[in-house]
Amino acid sequence: MKPSTSLTQFVVLAKIAETGGLSSAARELGMTPSAVSKSLALLEEQLGVSLVRRTTRAVTLTTHGKLFFQRISRILADVEDTLDEVGRLRNQAKGDLHISCSIAFGCSQLVGIVGRYQQAFPEVNVHITLDDKLVNLSEGQIDVALRITDATDGPYAARKLAQIRWVYCATPSYLDKFGRPHRPQDLTSQRHQLLVYPAMTNNGAWTYWHDGALERIRVEAALECNSSLALLNFALAHQGIACLPLYVASPHIGNGTIEVILPDYAPASVHTLYAMYFQSRYKNPLIRTFVDFIKMDIQTRRDW
Repeated sequence: MKPSTSLTQFVVLAKIAETGGLSSAARELGMTPSAVSKSLALLEEQLGVSLVRRTTRAVTLTTHGKLFFQRISRILADVEDTLDEVGRLRNQAKGDLHISCSIAFGCSQLVGIVGRYQQAFPEVNVHITLDDKLVNLSEGQIDVALRITDATDGPYAARKLAQIRWVYCATPSYLDKFGRPHRPQDLTSQRHQLLVYPAMTNNGAWTYWHDGALERIRVEAALECNSSLALLNFALAHQGIACLPLYVASPHIGNGTIEVILPDYAPASVHTLYAMYFQSRYKNPLIRTFVDFIKMDIQTRRDW
């Protein structure tokens, strides 16, 4: 599975374009030349195009590189403006910030995000309510609701934070026993136990993209549960193959306790993480600093 493109890679490419060389970019960024070269190579691999042209005299941008540099220059300028704005708001943000969040995302990701936010804004006291239902911001006295949803036509402003990626996974022990499926049809032919999250099924089927085509396979759930955290624990107990959000599964994939299967078959169901708040209250330093911070924090640190 390819890691997500990071803001650091944008900075590296921009510095290469500005200085005309990898070594000079490395010096200005305080990185080693090999780290700069690796960052560039990874970005080119992810995009599937060459961004620079190397000669004995200089490094220049290709046509794709020039277009990409123009786009990321605007992004980096926006980030710099955001940092300046947050710096100005730092001394103004103080008091109680009330956040509502889904249980799974709150338990798996929000701890680190809020910890870093409070390091930047130490005079803010954060109150978190974990609930999988979308709360009424007025009745619940909530300032910001973090929700994974497709419904953004309500009365709130919805700031897109990240696209949620899902993976099929199981423990190595389970796969050693039942076999590693190489195509979705193996899920039935190898008689796998399927741990199903209802929102990831469409009329009783898992749908996925493969080679640019949308395909589907009917699934018979050995267990169905509306909690991705619970499904993770069932998977960790060697009970079967689960379709899990990467923000829940990534630490366990990283340490090898669960293994991704069918990496070339991307789940087709699309979910997005939003920060929801009343637009009229966005000028409140508490709300603005948190929404801007979490957006930037996810962009720069996301490994899911």
